[in-house]
Amino acid sequence: MLAKASESAMTIAGRAAFVWSVCRAIVLVGALAGCSAGSDGGGGFSNPFAPRAEKPVDPNLYPASYKADLLAYLQKQPPEIEGITEASISAPALAQLSGNESRYFMCFRAAGANFRREKLITFFAGQINQYVNAAGPPCATAAYEPFPELIAVVANLKGKKS
Repeated sequence: MLAKASESAMTIAGRAAFVWSVCRAIVLVGALAGCSAGSDGGGGFSNPFAPRAEKPVDPNLYPASYKADLLAYLQKQPPEIEGITEASISAPALAQLSGNESRYFMCFRAAGANFRREKLITFFAGQINQYVNAAGPPCATAAYEPFPELIAVVANLKGKKS
């Protein structure tokens, strides 16, 4: 009788070990399948642990909101707009400014009672990247148009100070 009970316990233990081995194998196969197919791995599902592929940035994206962006930039730089009575800008144009790469740029001209300044603004991926003093081309030959939006901002700031 003892031999039969011991044989029965071994059968139960053997079955439990077999079931446990099958479960481990299923988990292992599932884990390996998840690692092999990332978000673009063609596995039909997205692996939340796979690194995300970043979308490439277009450095020469046209700056569609260039006027609003320039206004916002200048409002964060009060000394740049203080005392301005005339302002004009050129439309963004694509040009090779330095090296072998082309970038969108625009020119900004401002004048006040005792000053006149001209700035070159370059864009990267549609956003203002540089705001520097203009020297020679391309701003010397730029076609300027009035920028009344800035004059309105300056007048509004002047009104707030009073």
